[in-house]
Amino acid sequence: MKLLGISGSLRAQSSNTRLLQAAALCAPEGISIQIADCLGDLPHFNPDLDVTDHEPLSQWIDLVRCSDGLIVSSPEYARGYPGTLKNAFDWLVQTDAHIDKPFMLLGASDRSTVARDSLTTVLMTMSGLHIEAASIIVPLMGNDDMPSEIVGDAGIKNLLSGSLSTFVTSILSLSSLE
Repeated sequence: MKLLGISGSLRAQSSNTRLLQAAALCAPEGISIQIADCLGDLPHFNPDLDVTDHEPLSQWIDLVRCSDGLIVSSPEYARGYPGTLKNAFDWLVQTDAHIDKPFMLLGASDRSTVARDSLTTVLMTMSGLHIEAASIIVPLMGNDDMPSEIVGDAGIKNLLSGSLSTFVTSILSLSSLE
């Protein structure tokens, strides 16, 4: 099973990206988590552009289309999620890449509730399937630990492992209904 991690932050040492990297270290056997690194390269959304004419767009859409589920982790800026993330999701609207795609949210801050609610609304509007039971918060504010150090905390490792197991089980359950 292939899962795609999507960070709403472009910062090199983003706590959201490090949280996704830590989750990848906790993935159940047989599950791979790839973290998208092309969001900053996407052009501004313009429905007049052909996505096949822009390599980063084609790559982005293929990443989403080929994944079995999405793990989104985003900061909250000014009571919303970053424009780069919104832009990336806007590009998916004119494709079938996100239809019926399961998603979960990882939060690196317990203070970013508006962004989480907004992300959930947008992704569900785009026909995504929110696996709410898998969506968790692992507060990392003020924590500069590397992913391996994050999962060195047994409590965090168990939380991430449990969340991912719930997500994978839900995806398998959904696919058996098809």
